[in-house]
Amino acid sequence: MPDTPDTPEATGLPAPEAAQIPVQVPADLRVHQETFRVRGYEVGPDGTVSAQIICDYLQEAAGVHADRLGLSLAALHEQGLAWVLARLVVQVERAPAEGETVTVRTWPCGVERLQFRRDYLMLGGDGAVVARGASFWVVINLATRRPERIPPTVAALLPEQPPLALETGDRRLPAPEDGAAPLSSIPFAVRRADMDRNRHVNNVRYLDWALEGVPGAVQEAARPVWLDMHFRAETVYGDTVEAQCLPAPADAATPGTARFVHILARRSDGREVARGLTGWR
Repeated sequence: MPDTPDTPEATGLPAPEAAQIPVQVPADLRVHQETFRVRGYEVGPDGTVSAQIICDYLQEAAGVHADRLGLSLAALHEQGLAWVLARLVVQVERAPAEGETVTVRTWPCGVERLQFRRDYLMLGGDGAVVARGASFWVVINLATRRPERIPPTVAALLPEQPPLALETGDRRLPAPEDGAAPLSSIPFAVRRADMDRNRHVNNVRYLDWALEGVPGAVQEAARPVWLDMHFRAETVYGDTVEAQCLPAPADAATPGTARFVHILARRSDGREVARGLTGWR
């Protein structure tokens, strides 16, 4: 990801458990619905999808909606601009199984400084919530690789008082437990297959690398139910990323019985490229 401005201040939002389900979402072009059938190649040994696949579904729905609104990646490229993801927060209620059909509803929620918020609800065939999420996007100049202000045409699409699918909590970067040593440190060489249309590593690959370092005993007994990933800098083909997993503070406002902080850094210069907080149950 390209460099994005740090936002260390807290927002004073409630803890993640205070999520709310939108009761009425404006039924117009500002709200998009995308349906996915879980394929056999998307599930793991237990027959259900990973948190990474859920995030793939959310990003795909966001991309399709942006295209419908005339704000696709291709449309922005013509103006020398591009969308990049600065933060993704997802709460998983349950993991969809192979053959199941899920529906993602997504809508724009607001603009704060240089960030554009988009929320998501993923529903199962019975209409119950499978997952909920919020994403924060910035527009970058492709020549300078620096963020620009959200274009007025984008801000004009926002509905009045849009509902939130999820309260995202603190905007500050998650910090590990004081004095904690890494539980794991794993290097990942960036492959061509890891890159997206912006020619840098796809966001969900960062999540892949982060989760890989979670202790095996936790992964065998639990699943991630809370993901909060902050994307801070881009990496490209030929880079190596070191992914560390550390214990999170006991008071981290995160659902789950096991909590971890993930720090991903570019090995060549030590630059932190992503940081995340996960909760497992």
